[in-house]
Amino acid sequence: MNSAARRLFLFFFSFAALTACEDPKDIGLELQDENLIGTEFTDTLTIRTGTVFQGDSIPAFRSQPPLLGQYVDPVLGKVRASTITEVSLNGTSLNFGAGARADSLVLTLDYAFKYADTLKAMQVNVHRLTGTFDERTSYFTTTPFPYEATPVGSRAFVPRIDTETTNGATTKKTRLIRIKLSPELANEFMAQSGQAGLADQAGFRNFFKGLALTVPEDANASIVGLTLTSTNSSLALHYTTAEGTAKQHNFLMGAGNFFTQLSSDRTGTAVAALQTDGSFIPATETGGDSYVQAGTQLLSKITFPYLDKLKDLPGNLIINRAELIIPVKAASSANNLPRPPQLVLYETNSANEFLKDISGTVRAVQVDGINPLFTNYPALVASSRKNGVDYYTMNVTSYLQGVMMGIKSNNGLMLGAVSAASGERSTTIIRPEVRPYRAIVTNNEANPVRLLIYYSKLQ
Repeated sequence: MNSAARRLFLFFFSFAALTACEDPKDIGLELQDENLIGTEFTDTLTIRTGTVFQGDSIPAFRSQPPLLGQYVDPVLGKVRASTITEVSLNGTSLNFGAGARADSLVLTLDYAFKYADTLKAMQVNVHRLTGTFDERTSYFTTTPFPYEATPVGSRAFVPRIDTETTNGATTKKTRLIRIKLSPELANEFMAQSGQAGLADQAGFRNFFKGLALTVPEDANASIVGLTLTSTNSSLALHYTTAEGTAKQHNFLMGAGNFFTQLSSDRTGTAVAALQTDGSFIPATETGGDSYVQAGTQLLSKITFPYLDKLKDLPGNLIINRAELIIPVKAASSANNLPRPPQLVLYETNSANEFLKDISGTVRAVQVDGINPLFTNYPALVASSRKNGVDYYTMNVTSYLQGVMMGIKSNNGLMLGAVSAASGERSTTIIRPEVRPYRAIVTNNEANPVRLLIYYSKLQ
């Protein structure tokens, strides 16, 4: 980097004409370190927001947790989730003995996540798959999969996740969903005793391709996250031997292929027009609000339309820190629609598409101090509350430096929900969040989105 570039990297802003005089005694101040005490700041830059439908497919193959249910969000409309899953044989050459008869076939499902109105009963319908998983196919939340229209079993239940504390340790108390499947299917399983259908996994998959777990089209209750890999989740064949002994064999859930299908219907909502990839509705048309909804690919877009003009202002300042403050509406305890636990700010182009590096990794704002061209150190947006206001915050110093140096475009950022996992050397792998959390970003006179820039004047 030449000396001119180094100088621009440190002194790229001039705010003599834009400096705000008030002291920042509100949200954001607690994020400073001791080196920022005594500095001045400005927060007068114009910031615009809106909602984007980002149509990139969300990978769903073996994504945890597989989801099931449907609810109607009072703001964003209907969200529906179904689980498509294989069942594993759990053994080889199964033979239940001559003269054995099937008593019942019972599907048991463990779950550890619930969202929306869990005071209402939700009905689970179990269908038999007619298609098979293909290793050459990528499975996304929008991937169709064939199954029989008529359920082989149904059950209504009220989702409950209880906890108990023993010696200071809190654990989940399991409440299971048990669904008795049709006697005809139980008899089909028994008829395969000692036959090719129960000889090995390949034969079993050919006989029984798996299950689709759905809810009725008119359902309006909640979505649960299944724990298929739990030892409590199984498909149990209960049978009686010729000698009259009651036995059972547990076919396993979660050991094979599975994925979640997700769909949404925004008809009649303020964002009903968001149908095509990259479509955008400004917050000025939705009462100052913009939206983030995981799984359905709704993201809030934040733009800084006059940021580039700062390059032309005279004078030199040292920018100590730049913080983006994003107010959000409080989550409603009445409808149990909490906000996403983890979010990032994605970089975007003018068509509202994710920017990606040469490897195809989506670009997100990086941890402060990291080269802004890197993509494997994405910063997670922090959530906090102060003076009765809920808000998200993000240190965007390095990102703004990249814009001012001309190595990043000024097409704005998109706030999206992610699940994150640490990788090697403190890198972070982010994936789109599938669980349908949502957040409402406000950008109005009372609670505007702000960019706080802390700076010192050169002597």
